Amino acid sequence: MISALTLNHKLRLQSKFLANSLNLPQAHGKDLLARAIYCTPNYDSLTELLFQEMCGAKIFGTIQHHWLKYLLICECEDELLIDDLHKSIEFMAKRLEGMVVINVNKIRLISILYELFGLGDESKYIIAAPQEFSLEWKPYFKTLNNNEAILYSDFKINQIAYRLIATTFYPKNFRENNFDESLIKNLKQDNEDSELGIAEFPFIEDHKSWFLNSVNFFTNFDSFCDDEVPYVYNIEGKRYAIYGFPLSPSLTEEIDSNLPTLKVSIKNIPEKQVFIFNFDQQRLVLECIHVEAPAMSMISYCEFSNGVKETLLNHKDARKFPIILHQSYFSASIRPFCYMDYLENSI
Repeated sequence: MISALTLNHKLRLQSKFLANSLNLPQAHGKDLLARAIYCTPNYDSLTELLFQEMCGAKIFGTIQHHWLKYLLICECEDELLIDDLHKSIEFMAKRLEGMVVINVNKIRLISILYELFGLGDESKYIIAAPQEFSLEWKPYFKTLNNNEAILYSDFKINQIAYRLIATTFYPKNFRENNFDESLIKNLKQDNEDSELGIAEFPFIEDHKSWFLNSVNFFTNFDSFCDDEVPYVYNIEGKRYAIYGFPLSPSLTEEIDSNLPTLKVSIKNIPEKQVFIFNFDQQRLVLECIHVEAPAMSMISYCEFSNGVKETLLNHKDARKFPIILHQSYFSASIRPFCYMDYLENSI
């Protein structure tokens, strides 16, 4: 096991990082680290606790203290420690927030704490899909000339089923006026006069409206700098724009229960949370935002979550009611990644 002296040096580095991140004197960093992060009265008590725990670790094989054990992250097999930290980090942030007057919102404060423990991806809200994770893409419509023009794939985030819908398009640039012509070409039916063709036609028309409304809502065409240009998603060498939503409960009952699953630590905080999914060097973005609990069967949506409800969640397959996490209500949506997502999550 790593030595007590090395871990003691790590505590000093953490206290400096905390002070610098919050623009506080170095002495304040030590006090805050001891009290807010590791739940000890002061820094001297913290170092004393460390050496006591290291003596006990020779017997138990690891640090037993609930808070100090996180000091071992990045120093040992730490998967279980990281899982536990996801559950505890909001308590750290709340204690830290209560001890200082700082102009930092809760989402940024949690990012700082993840970085304090050396978890760069978590601090930037990057979720890397595990090696065994694989999306299975299937044609959404049966009567198109190009049956790969619209694809869909289902997966789970934690225990909730989501549907991704991929729409192919020709232009190289993600521009507002590029999609109409592309949709007309891609969504032509093979046999529109057949019984199935007639039945699918209104849903194909609905898809055009849903897709264009979703693109316009999630894309800032008015100030379209390079960092805001959405990335295309490649499937079998073809270019797609992908949007996704929580799946309707009626459809969830019909799909395979063994869907590929991503673990995402969504926090019970009011700020919008933006998670970047890495799928084998390709990226999508999950946005979650807290909505007020329903009163008299009416949910109080903010401007953004109401926009999601009126565009993305207007799809016939989408869950119309917010998802429930931590006994709170959240609006959830999946959209294309742009580099600005990485920049904003790194600031």
